[in-house]
Amino acid sequence: MMILNNERVADEIYASIKKDILCKKYKIGDTIEVQHLAALFGVSSNIAEQALRLLSQRGLLTQLPDDMYCVKETHSQEFFYSGRFQIMFLNMEYIIQRIKEMNVPIVKQPLYTHLEEMRVSLENASYTNYIDACERFYLKLCQQANMMSLGSSLRKINMQLTEFDDIFGRQFILTSAMCTVEAMGLLLDALEKREYERATEVVQQLYKYYISLLTD
Repeated sequence: MMILNNERVADEIYASIKKDILCKKYKIGDTIEVQHLAALFGVSSNIAEQALRLLSQRGLLTQLPDDMYCVKETHSQEFFYSGRFQIMFLNMEYIIQRIKEMNVPIVKQPLYTHLEEMRVSLENASYTNYIDACERFYLKLCQQANMMSLGSSLRKINMQLTEFDDIFGRQFILTSAMCTVEAMGLLLDALEKREYERATEVVQQLYKYYISLLTD
């Protein structure tokens, strides 16, 4: 009979399995069964699956049928990036929710101006100008949502990514730039029409695309 230990919550299991994966105790392709993990940590299967689902969202695992998860990635670099991207996209979802709660139309012209700056910078292959335009776009969104406390977060994330690995960061951002510009256009269209669920879906799909670039 399994004895449940309620002190071992999902985040503790998450931290333990994450460490094991990044320390190469698991290999790519190894599988983890929900029930086995639950028994190992002495918790319910629901708590064990919460931890595995979070690891899946961070790009380290892939969910399989029959309550199984497969190790997808074991490199700390990809994990570092996925964590920063998760923060960024959660902030975007908070912004959409706040705009919805305010129930006022967005002021679209300055946002479209910054979006066009992003597009032109991409066409000119100017990394610095593209990053600056992205930050201005994000800052304007924060301003319209009255969430200026989030305004500096994208710049901080960009700085962290550059400090962590400048070459990889630049390559990743430029590779994802076209889809990012297209997605931000769709986001503005959804916000302008007050289709907030669609706006959130656009952000979530872009996040999944970023993670797939890191781990596929």
